[in-house]
Amino acid sequence: MNQRFLLHLSIPFILISANAIFAQSTSSTELSEIKSQISQLEKKLASQNRKEAETLDLLDTIDRKMNVTKDYVSKLQKEIRGQERKVTRLKSRQDTLKANLAELKAGFSERLVSLYKRGRVTTLELLVDANSLQKIQVWAEYQRRLSENDQRKMQSIQEEQERLLGTQKQIGQEINKQQKMLTEKRQEETELSSDRQARKKMLADIRQDKKAYQQQLDDFQKAIEEIQRLIAASENEPTTSATSDMADFTPGTPFASLKGRLPWPAKGTILRPYGPYQHPVLKTITENLGLDIKVEAGTAVHTVADGKVTAVTWQRGRGNLIIINHSDGFYTVYTHLDEIMVNLQQTVSAGQIVGTVGETGSLDGPLLHFQVWNKFDHLDPVKWLK
Repeated sequence: MNQRFLLHLSIPFILISANAIFAQSTSSTELSEIKSQISQLEKKLASQNRKEAETLDLLDTIDRKMNVTKDYVSKLQKEIRGQERKVTRLKSRQDTLKANLAELKAGFSERLVSLYKRGRVTTLELLVDANSLQKIQVWAEYQRRLSENDQRKMQSIQEEQERLLGTQKQIGQEINKQQKMLTEKRQEETELSSDRQARKKMLADIRQDKKAYQQQLDDFQKAIEEIQRLIAASENEPTTSATSDMADFTPGTPFASLKGRLPWPAKGTILRPYGPYQHPVLKTITENLGLDIKVEAGTAVHTVADGKVTAVTWQRGRGNLIIINHSDGFYTVYTHLDEIMVNLQQTVSAGQIVGTVGETGSLDGPLLHFQVWNKFDHLDPVKWLK
């Protein structure tokens, strides 16, 4: 095989391998960081159990641990799918190498059979038949080239055999990695199932504890203050700045003109409307600054209008939360999310799925808590939805 051709083949393969190693390294680092978060939350949970911490403190830690574990399992599953694709590519390469090797061996065998049948012309025969020195020179050059060609073919066969062995070894290594990841994924899923059972039992206890409900209301108040702080941070940033949240965003339709025409963020029933209501356990009048929509876990959550994600965070009592800036001072807030499908500073379109409904931070099972804000004033979402 031509050495220049081999070089051209090897360069892209080296580049692809380097990129794969970099991607693998990045992914491994991300998995290690998530695993570290899980370990820290496990230590915190153990410490809280020893100290007999408040029930809602324990619930918040379990919710956080479950959330991080689900993220870890999801990324492990993605890694496993990547390993499966890699093994498939390697097996395809193995088949190609086997075919190349068979072709090289067949060609070399034909050459050996030809030599055996025809034999080599002896020097004496050549001298007897030669009419000139030129014929002798041509014969010598022919023999030299045949010898070099034979050597190249033998070298190509050896190289293909080495590549084949290397690929077979790599397939074995990748399959081992895949098996380890599958084992770890099963272990994490078992741990997640155990956490769910612990959470279920804890919720049953909390629902008999008025003190826990009062703590939840306090957590809601702190969550409101944090939401106002995040909105203030976005509002105080000059829109002309290159680093502004809204520097590269222009809404298709002004949010203010959409009042009464916004689509619902999720399909479900209203558990608690906006405004004051009597708490079912405490029997006190409490204000709900958003809309609680009861839905099945895993239900898709859609943004109600074009905007830009200006906050992705976790709040005690609210769990996973995102805030979307729709410009002109209007914001929508989505909480108790299970999975978040958008990134900070990402531009989103009306109707786009931004996450799924969960029960992170919720004492009422899976639900979506949805808020509408105009700068620092909370608005009745029902008046904005169609």
